[in-house]
Amino acid sequence: MAKIKDGLARFYALSDGIFAVVITVMVLAFKPPTGHDAQALLGMWPDLISYAVSYAFIAVVWLNHHATLRHAQYLTGTLALSNFANLFAISFIPFATAWLAESDIAAFPLTLYASVFFLVQATYMVMMRESYSHQPDSVDPHSRKWQWYRAWIMLAVYFVCAVVTVIPPYWRLGLLASFLILYGRPDPFREARSIPPE
Repeated sequence: MAKIKDGLARFYALSDGIFAVVITVMVLAFKPPTGHDAQALLGMWPDLISYAVSYAFIAVVWLNHHATLRHAQYLTGTLALSNFANLFAISFIPFATAWLAESDIAAFPLTLYASVFFLVQATYMVMMRESYSHQPDSVDPHSRKWQWYRAWIMLAVYFVCAVVTVIPPYWRLGLLASFLILYGRPDPFREARSIPPE
């Protein structure tokens, strides 16, 4: 049992390290304006918007990543592969963010950006299924349905943003940012149950 727990702890630590590296790379790619006035800063609005959406996305993915992996009891091949696939998709966020900002949120860079979000979500869902299978009764039925409903909703949203290029770019970017509505709290039902009654 100790070896199993130690293996999972190292697995979590490696995942956290990759998240930290991705955020660091994205921050380093965020260059200051060439001018020294408000106009120069305002001219960076594509960079600011894309950076804000990407940073929020990584933060929310990290929170839900931890909330999902807490159900895992041992390291399986499926869990390891799905996690590495998830982290692989996440590692493309700095590149996609930089290109989106440099293009002033043009259509094709936005398609790539949305495709990365789709891959992150798809691999996360595989990891979620494997983690939940370790403790079938660790999540109540109502909460489990909510987890899967929102997962499929966001997968569909990311897919639409990636392939339906006739939608105006800012609407597509707004749809991508809708993850904040559904994923801002990893498990609101669990938090609500943890509050003792008065």
